[in-house]
Amino acid sequence: MADPIRASASRRWALRAAYAVLCLALITLSLLPLQTVPRLWAGPDLLLGLTMVWSLRRPELAPLPLIAGIFFLSDLLHMRPPGLMAALATFTVYRMQRRSRHMRDRSFMAEWITGSLGIGLVLLGYWLALGLFFLDRPPMPVLLTQLVTTVLTYPLLAGLSAAVFGLRRAAMGEVDSLGHRL
Repeated sequence: MADPIRASASRRWALRAAYAVLCLALITLSLLPLQTVPRLWAGPDLLLGLTMVWSLRRPELAPLPLIAGIFFLSDLLHMRPPGLMAALATFTVYRMQRRSRHMRDRSFMAEWITGSLGIGLVLLGYWLALGLFFLDRPPMPVLLTQLVTTVLTYPLLAGLSAAVFGLRRAAMGEVDSLGHRL
């Protein structure tokens, strides 16, 4: 008979690894030169959207050091100011994870609005920080299209995470195999 404590811990580590692999795949895909002509609009930031989904639904599966490392790697590979997006995303996710326990009994719409506010804070904070340090920043319409497309892909990312990985919000009073509250 399988030990439920080991099964739960191995599932948790497997889902953490799945999150890391998904993020690395998204970073790799975003580096591919699919279009060489500059666009007036931006696609969604899938890395940020996926991180918000996983951290709002199951914060224990997206630990802050992993998020900080992934976003720092993304900063380096995308040639952004090292650590700026990582710091903003990690701080925002930290604040969202602290509120995740209160989100359990809320509807999906409340989760979507909370995730959208977090995405907006990260993207607008990044744009403002670039301006504060006199660095080149994208035009405001490009930023707004990225914000809107990322917010609109949030339900798709949440649905895919639930369908593929069984990622759902913890129910009120749900405990892990050791009896700790989730």
